[in-house]
Amino acid sequence: MAGPPTGAVTCCVQRPARSARKVSWPPVGIYLRLFRHRRFAGLCSGQIVSLIGDAFFPIIVVVAAAKAGTPAETIGAVFAARFVALGGVVLFSGALLDRFDPVRAAVVADSTRVVALVVLALVWDGRLDAVVVAVAVLVGLCEAVSEPALLVIAPRVLDGRSPTAAAGPTEGPAPAEDAEDAEVTAAYGLLEGLRNVSGMVGPTLAAAVVAGIGSSAGAVLAAVTFGLSAVATRWAGAHLVAGSRSGAPAQKPDPASEEPETSRPGSDSPGEPAPESESSLLHSALQGLIVLWRIPWLRSVQLLAVIHVVFAVGPWMVALPVFLVEGGHSATLYGFVLGAFAIGNAVGALVGGRIGGPRRGLYALALLALYGLTVLAPVASGSLVLLTAAFVAGGIGQQAFDVAKMTGLRRDVPEELHGRAFSADFFFSFASLPLGQLLGAALLRFADPRTIMLWGGALVLVSTAAVTLRPDVRRFSSAPAAAAVPAAPTPLVER
Repeated sequence: MAGPPTGAVTCCVQRPARSARKVSWPPVGIYLRLFRHRRFAGLCSGQIVSLIGDAFFPIIVVVAAAKAGTPAETIGAVFAARFVALGGVVLFSGALLDRFDPVRAAVVADSTRVVALVVLALVWDGRLDAVVVAVAVLVGLCEAVSEPALLVIAPRVLDGRSPTAAAGPTEGPAPAEDAEDAEVTAAYGLLEGLRNVSGMVGPTLAAAVVAGIGSSAGAVLAAVTFGLSAVATRWAGAHLVAGSRSGAPAQKPDPASEEPETSRPGSDSPGEPAPESESSLLHSALQGLIVLWRIPWLRSVQLLAVIHVVFAVGPWMVALPVFLVEGGHSATLYGFVLGAFAIGNAVGALVGGRIGGPRRGLYALALLALYGLTVLAPVASGSLVLLTAAFVAGGIGQQAFDVAKMTGLRRDVPEELHGRAFSADFFFSFASLPLGQLLGAALLRFADPRTIMLWGGALVLVSTAAVTLRPDVRRFSSAPAAAAVPAAPTPLVER
């Protein structure tokens, strides 16, 4: 990225600009302004129905299997097939997103799920056989494409907006790049918030529909939701597809593109990047892992996330229900606090969408530390009110951190590697959790749940505090602190 002017004068300009942005973009106002962008609103609408459709498949399998008296091990095998397919190809899907058009990839993924679910509705007799296993694999493969594709598409959809329609009124000088960064952060926060709300509503709605109209009709309805999502995604990204066909740039020119390749933290070499067509798909997929490793602050944050998931989150998820049951609590309390955590996730996505400025990483990590308090809360108190508050706070902190991390990743990783970087980020989170849960199950043989939870909470708090010692982690940016100061506001005044 091009380095803006440095020095005391620009520092003095920055403070009033930040103050002006707080006035012109209040926490709720920026989300309302995003919905004024018709194509982004269409993309969000498609994701809402798609996420509800995601909830139908597991409900259909469980209900049909229960009616047929299918063993729990067989049901588990179907779900395992779905997640093995998802985890096994997600790195390669990122490479495909960078090689081909992500809008088409997302539409193909939704369309494939439509066909798979229609076939399930027509030929499946309720028994868990090769048909449902094949559908489970297809669903997992499609999720591996659609998850990172959404993160690549959303900012590009916003890039095609009319500047006067989406930017909203501003007071005082606000640099274009800084405003765009805030808008993308808010877009990710909004999408993740909608994802969490749909994740809470979807299973309940799916269970009611499947119980009322049957598994086959539920599969057809789920297929309809993915069909609507495909149409909405295709419409929202129509200008991106048209740009790729004509050979024109699909998105707004980036001022940083005029800089030499060495200015981008994830570049492979000082010269021109090697053409993607000459590399194998495996080598191309590994670039996502390599780019995360080569950017120091991203490497630190990814290692922190893996440490948390394997040694704290996974064991805690296994120990928590055991701890509650041994303490004389019912399973209802376990479900209630998990619901509170999900509510916190929905709120945290919107909170994360407003994190900005040169200390964005410090704010995000401070919120993440709330999760450590959530882990310790059941040990510290049996009060339902305190437990609920702790779980809501932990959900807020975890999701706010994730949104801020995604925005920083997009900002520091070269655009041609966005699909692979997002896929690699998703892979780390996805692959680490089963390992953490296996570790938790093993630890329960040697330690009581209380000790596991105390260890997990302490690890989260200490490791989160330790990683903030790095200045680039506190910024969630590889740019020097002085370079984070915005440039002179004259171009925006003309705009």
